[in-house]
Amino acid sequence: MNEDILTTLKILIIGESGVGKSSLLLRFTDDTFDPEIGATIGVDFKVKTLAVDGNKAKLAIWVSSQSYFIPTFRVFLNVFLVYDVTRRETFAKLDNWLNELDTYCTRNDLVKMLVGNKIDKEDRELEREEGLKFARKHSMLFIEASAKTRDGVQCAFEELVEKILQTPGLWESVHKTRGVALSELSETGQGGCGAYCSLL
Repeated sequence: MNEDILTTLKILIIGESGVGKSSLLLRFTDDTFDPEIGATIGVDFKVKTLAVDGNKAKLAIWVSSQSYFIPTFRVFLNVFLVYDVTRRETFAKLDNWLNELDTYCTRNDLVKMLVGNKIDKEDRELEREEGLKFARKHSMLFIEASAKTRDGVQCAFEELVEKILQTPGLWESVHKTRGVALSELSETGQGGCGAYCSLL
């Protein structure tokens, strides 16, 4: 019901082809995993309502592996930047994606989360500390996850939404007359993700 929705948040998931962006999206929205899922051609899109700290937010989520879509979303970007922990080259391309965001985004207070995906695999090439160091350098949230096993997926979205709701100007209440005090939201900087998340 609309009267229960605090706000609608628009989120973009980006990263190199094959890092598992659509798998993360499908695990979060539908709780499904398809090991044979193909590469995203153009843009994938899903909507899901998420409750964080007693506040419901409708998430409109786009997935793209083509950086030329970024200008389309520049007004409202909140971003998951995904790499594959078993493919170092996907990590090496993160700077390119950040440069695209810096070039096209119209605001400097967007919330970004770095996601190291596929931690269920044994042939990982990147340790958690490398992702954490990169995230700290660029003032990003950080989490490792697995769309296959569910590890970290729900937490990633919850932490991103929590951070957005704590950031004035990144969202508007659906009900102008009701208003929402940011002091009512959690400002502890800690979520329910245990060892998976690092909030920076």
